[in-house]
Amino acid sequence: MAGFEATYYRYRNASARKDEMTDADLLQLDNAITLTSISGTTTDYAAASFFGRLTYGYAGRYLFETNLRYDGSSRFSPETRWGLFPSVSAAWRISEEPWMKGSGIDNLKIRASWGRLGNNSIGNYEYLATYDTGYTYSLGGSQVAGIVSSINNDTLTWETTTTTNIGFDFAALRGRLTAEADVYHKLTDGILYAAPIYATIGNKAAPSQNLCDVTNKGVEVTVGWKDNIGDFHYSVSANFTRNWNEVTKYRGPLQEGWVTDEYGGRVWQTNIGEVSSTLDGNRKVMEGKIINEYYLLNLYGGDGSYFYPDGTVNPDGGPKDGMIRTPEDMAWLEAMVDGGAVFMPNKTIDKKGIWYGDFIYADENGDGIYGNDYDYTFQNCSLTPKYYYGLQLSAQWKGIDFSMNLAGAGGHKIYWRYLGFNSYSTRGDTSLPYDIAYDHYFYDPDNPSDPRTNITSDHGRLTCNYGGEQNGGSNYSTHWLYKGDYLKIKNITLGYSFPKRLISKIAMEELRIYFSAENVYTFTDFPGIDPEFNNMMNYYSQIRQLSLGVSIKF
Repeated sequence: MAGFEATYYRYRNASARKDEMTDADLLQLDNAITLTSISGTTTDYAAASFFGRLTYGYAGRYLFETNLRYDGSSRFSPETRWGLFPSVSAAWRISEEPWMKGSGIDNLKIRASWGRLGNNSIGNYEYLATYDTGYTYSLGGSQVAGIVSSINNDTLTWETTTTTNIGFDFAALRGRLTAEADVYHKLTDGILYAAPIYATIGNKAAPSQNLCDVTNKGVEVTVGWKDNIGDFHYSVSANFTRNWNEVTKYRGPLQEGWVTDEYGGRVWQTNIGEVSSTLDGNRKVMEGKIINEYYLLNLYGGDGSYFYPDGTVNPDGGPKDGMIRTPEDMAWLEAMVDGGAVFMPNKTIDKKGIWYGDFIYADENGDGIYGNDYDYTFQNCSLTPKYYYGLQLSAQWKGIDFSMNLAGAGGHKIYWRYLGFNSYSTRGDTSLPYDIAYDHYFYDPDNPSDPRTNITSDHGRLTCNYGGEQNGGSNYSTHWLYKGDYLKIKNITLGYSFPKRLISKIAMEELRIYFSAENVYTFTDFPGIDPEFNNMMNYYSQIRQLSLGVSIKF
């Protein structure tokens, strides 16, 4: 099979506005006096593809297929707009071999495939520079007017995804036992991405680039069983997927550590700002890491010894969980500050700075400043689950049918800190969540016997300075990073089909009543609303829906 496909899209827009109508009944532009605005745009896009397929099978045992695409897109320059994307697959149905007859195996197929696909999901003219007024660039320390609104990249070309897959299909015991398994490797290279540009270039739009490579590899397994016991029929199917991903190419590797400057002093040096991009303040894209991996401050974790035997302060002897809870914790903190240590972000020890019920952060690079920008570390986890799993159950007996679908995911974490939901600071116009309102840290050093005293709470002290508090106002820490593992009962359906010998008397072919429940329950330790939603949608949850219905067929 061979073919050709071409697409052309053209969009034209024109608009004008005039004010001060001379007659309210005449709604034409000529009836208005003052021309306020006039504009017009034209956008077009073209794509073309040559494609072909060759399929071959022999005796139902040896299967082969190859595909070839040659795609062109006007979104790339004439020199780079065409891409060649082949694929090939082969399979061997071992169960169809003569020597497999009578083995009890109904189906056994080994298969392998390799293929490449292209992606051109960018703007229509990003290989061209665009010009407009209102844009500036830096010159001599000042912003100077310019006309370039976006920077071009005429070397842009197709983003490609190359996938290799090996798997098998299995069925035995007259189809009662089934299984499928796949091992895959997927490399997405030349990812089209508009990375941030230096401010010295001005306020122009950053160009898209074929900048990043991401590797995904994993396994997928599905196992099923179905059987009949008299009039009772049942089936069970389970699936599991494990995926590993890594940014294998971006802006180069991370290089950081202590160096000696020209004056002989020790200086911490890092290139993380040059080799990474930040997402939402708490995740980064960087070579050698999980895509969008969390990049956070760790809570300080001491051994609780506070001071050495000679009375000097022990930098590793502070509170075990990082919260200043007791007078002993506070005495240690004061001694550390007196010795020159700095605790970010609030630095000073008082009720408006760092106080009882506040967290302090680890000094990962050892510069004596606890919780500054150099102390952020990668957490080996992201918002994307590392594994997915599911379970499907069904049963039928004498007209009664039942089914249930469960789905889960795990190995990921969710950074969750929202005003009015779980933050310890608030404002006058915002309520407090119940759990925190009735269980939060409280200690008054001037009145230790205060009945409100609670020094064991997992929640920090309450403040009314949202955005400026020690506990996450201007930083991101692992304290707000929660496990996102969950298992959901997605659906339960119970139905009854009336016997045909009864409903045929009233000219019905089928009569079934049923009850169905969607999004029944979620098993999770995540304290937010719904762990299946990403961290930007924690105000929402999937709706639980209950349905009672009748299905009639005449």
